[in-house]
Amino acid sequence: MPRTFTVETSTPPGELPMEKLERFKLDIINDGEVVDDQRDMANEDMRFVNVGGGMWEGFLTDTPDVPDRVKLELDTISNPLQRFIGEWNLNRVGVEYKPNDGVATDDDAELLNGIYRANFRDHSGGVATDNAVKEVATCGYGAFKLATAFDDDGDPENEDQHVEWRPIYNAYNAVYWDQAAQRIDKRDARHCTVLAEFSRASFEREWPDNNPSSAYTPNNRMFENLNTRQREVIYVATRYEIVKVKETVFIYNNLATETVEVYSKDDHELIKDELRADDARVFRRERKVVTQRVEKTVFSGLDILENTRRIAGKFIPIVPIYGYHAFVDGTERYRGIVRKLKDAARLFNMQMSQLAENAAGAGQEVPIFLREQVQSPDISAAWADKNNKAYLVIDPATDQDGNIIAPGPISYSKPAALDESTTTLLGIVPNYIKDVSGFEVGEAIKKETSGKALRAMMKRENMNTQVINDNIANAIEWSGEIFQGMAAEIYTTQRLVKTLKRDGTDGSADLQETVIDEETGTLVQTNDLRGKRFKSYSDVGPQYDSMREETVEDLKGMLEILPTVQGGERYMPVLLSVLMNNIHGVGLDPIKDFNRQLMLEQGLAEPETPEEEKMLRNLQQQAQQPNAQTKLVEAATAQQEAEARNLDAASLQKVADANLKDAQTVETLSDVGVNKAKVAVQAAQTRAKAREGLNGSARVN
Repeated sequence: MPRTFTVETSTPPGELPMEKLERFKLDIINDGEVVDDQRDMANEDMRFVNVGGGMWEGFLTDTPDVPDRVKLELDTISNPLQRFIGEWNLNRVGVEYKPNDGVATDDDAELLNGIYRANFRDHSGGVATDNAVKEVATCGYGAFKLATAFDDDGDPENEDQHVEWRPIYNAYNAVYWDQAAQRIDKRDARHCTVLAEFSRASFEREWPDNNPSSAYTPNNRMFENLNTRQREVIYVATRYEIVKVKETVFIYNNLATETVEVYSKDDHELIKDELRADDARVFRRERKVVTQRVEKTVFSGLDILENTRRIAGKFIPIVPIYGYHAFVDGTERYRGIVRKLKDAARLFNMQMSQLAENAAGAGQEVPIFLREQVQSPDISAAWADKNNKAYLVIDPATDQDGNIIAPGPISYSKPAALDESTTTLLGIVPNYIKDVSGFEVGEAIKKETSGKALRAMMKRENMNTQVINDNIANAIEWSGEIFQGMAAEIYTTQRLVKTLKRDGTDGSADLQETVIDEETGTLVQTNDLRGKRFKSYSDVGPQYDSMREETVEDLKGMLEILPTVQGGERYMPVLLSVLMNNIHGVGLDPIKDFNRQLMLEQGLAEPETPEEEKMLRNLQQQAQQPNAQTKLVEAATAQQEAEARNLDAASLQKVADANLKDAQTVETLSDVGVNKAKVAVQAAQTRAKAREGLNGSARVN
């Protein structure tokens, strides 16, 4: 037996195991009887399109000669049914998580989105949901299951787990909900029971110590006219039950991260010493809270095969999907695409079968003669084998006077003519099927129809099934809530997990990775989903390949328009890079790698791998280091600047020398002026003395 996630819980006080078993079996009977007629009709719908002769089962059973009549099966329902399923395959609904409290961030939500997508892709998500959608489209009800499993079931030391999807086949006969639940997603149900089919041999291999016995036997419709082979089936039941318990939690304030941390009583008992020693964590209070959990029990008709134990998550991990859904007279009703088309298909095939009988039975026109006209043995032999004869003759039939009274056949036996009612119905029925299903019998899509025209046509015709699409989207959204509850309990340790981006690119993340906060310089944990809440939303859209194809078509249209728009050429390189990033084909790897490098250089994309981060760092370093031409230009510029500086210095020296000479000249001139003044003074003094001498000589005589 494989390891399980959970720990066994004890039987509730006062209830013995056999008493619990009888209670569980009684719940299946009560829950099943409420929708017993719906399960019969759902089974008929499934057989109608999937079993040869299924469309004639239960039809005209009171007519005595029906078993001996022709029963053609011209399929008028599978085309609209398969088209709906095909559109789902191209446009599957996914889950998108967004933060739902003040603790969770957009990065946390993207991490959870990546983990969900990787789990869905790698662990049968497509198989489980596709099967449920097929059954919804056919009979109006489908379901799938989510469960936890170990990454390596053969390694007892590896405790890492993941979430996987498991299909539930014939869900209308296998899943029994609490009859008090009325929500379409059944989140208000307190319990749910799922039946699994085992042969006697497989039961004995799985539980060799228990006697094979069915917990409950659903009403499988078997029709004698198909000689359906009977086989022994042992139905083993798995019961999921919501349990709400009060428990004590301990609340701490983490001063380092400024967050509130809540620990259960068991977890607190294990790490209370570490919490006391950590100054960053301050105890605030303890309180009682109501915790919702899920318990699982496996049982047969005689024994509890696997004891009750708690499983991961807080919701019943069964996801129901309904087609057209309603409550009538207090009873749940549902149907798919097939149910309302069955009568039209039967009527159409009854008419075609009648036409086939008429055509096969009537044959060609047969001439009718009088006996007298074929009396000759030779003529009788010729008419008995009239194939490949150039002509045939008959005996003349004459009256008593010898006059010919019957020159040829007196009449012909003709096939039955098509009555007016049948002709009218043959025109009404195909039109009715087209009006109800939105799909014309024999309709084909022309190969030259463009993708946009095809999508527009599908949107117009899909209004008839829009209700089913909405119910599917709501169910997938609810499965995201169930997944989140499981992920919160299994992704709680340091480990490397796979992720998947929206465009289909693989990735990975280190849970609870310790890094240094650039702002505070303290150690913090990133990629931590513990204690964070997210809201699940349905993500409706085409799948990766369809998204790329549509993106490429849109980009081509933009590239044709932009050259005619002013300033449009600025967008051309960006659009061309995105276009090349989305195309797929053989031998494009070198081009796509080169385009990826250009997008990283231009800042149009972020590095996604360590190799790309290293490459981007190298490119940035190279951008910072000048190349040879740049160095040459810089050297020439430096030389010119040096020469300019030398020239400036020489000019300044010349100016200084000139200024010095000017100063010397001024000084010389100044000295000359002084000397001239002295000479002039001396000359004046001399002239004065001479005049005085002359005057003195005149006065003596």
